[in-house]
Amino acid sequence: MNIAFFNATAGWGGVKTWTIDVAEELQKQGHNVVVVGKDDRFRERAASKDMRAYTVSFGADFSPVSIIKFMNFLRKEQVDAILINVSKELRTVGIAAKLLGIPIIQRIGLPKDMKCCTKVKLLDQILTPHYLFPCDHNREGMLEHLPFVDRARTTVVYTGKPVRNVSTQAHAGAVQFITTSQLNVRKGHKELMETMGLLAERGCPFHWHIVGTGTEEEALKKQCKELQLDSYITWHGWVQDIFPLLEQADCFVLPSFFEGLPNTLLEAMSCGLIPVARDVGGIHEAWPDSLKDLLIPESEPAEMWVERLKDIATLPKEDLSKNKRMVQEYTEIHFNLTKQVSKLAKELEKITEETNQ
Repeated sequence: MNIAFFNATAGWGGVKTWTIDVAEELQKQGHNVVVVGKDDRFRERAASKDMRAYTVSFGADFSPVSIIKFMNFLRKEQVDAILINVSKELRTVGIAAKLLGIPIIQRIGLPKDMKCCTKVKLLDQILTPHYLFPCDHNREGMLEHLPFVDRARTTVVYTGKPVRNVSTQAHAGAVQFITTSQLNVRKGHKELMETMGLLAERGCPFHWHIVGTGTEEEALKKQCKELQLDSYITWHGWVQDIFPLLEQADCFVLPSFFEGLPNTLLEAMSCGLIPVARDVGGIHEAWPDSLKDLLIPESEPAEMWVERLKDIATLPKEDLSKNKRMVQEYTEIHFNLTKQVSKLAKELEKITEETNQ
């Protein structure tokens, strides 16, 4: 198949990482892939994986100029199906695809990514996109939120991760925690910083690697100084390749208040990092049963976070390594990239056949 991915967002989020991973694997499986976005970093990441990639301006919503431009592009590339994000892409290249009879697959990262309003309802009825979800939680949540959507036009395919042949040996010395989410309010870094402050007060040895940027970065750095955590924390900012940093860590911490099935969690688990997370969204769908105590109920107070992180920080190195190996093996079995992308490819072929009938 000839498959085109479009993303009109400016920042870097999990959907872009998902796009690069999936597009690269589809290409390995013999499909022709092209990646289109408005962000040069997105194009550069795709190009670094030997994929054809372009940076474009998506223009105004419903712009005839943009629609014609994308129609010409889709014809030139002989595209069989497009995979798009949830906003401007549908109102530009989505219209172009519909006019050409090309199926539209829209990936939904969170149940309420789209507003329940007349415009969204009309676009759903006119463009009839097929909705792709990374977990059951997202599908059920969106169908409840947008009751006009036809369940028959929905599919769940779990996010997959490549098998990573990396060491799961626990690191010597203090346990290495890491977070890799955007530094925004709903990601929970402020609350986690308070937890880390309590760990330090209790004499628990640890180091916390903070990866990412966002609106709360300066406030978090100020909070870090107030809690006297400078020696416990390394700020890495935005990084092109997250895996070298993940391989330096032992435990991945996800304090988010809102999630679907986060790409960051599966990236970390593929490297054998022990996860600790707030039980929100579809996170439980990826969770190993043997680590259920590390999936913290949303309403639990900070003290439970302190106790769980302290348990990991004081775990004997042999036990820490054993748990890391278990997490990596679990992820390889249940969230294998090759298997999940093969499932997606079959769904795309099915949707394309139904569209062409």
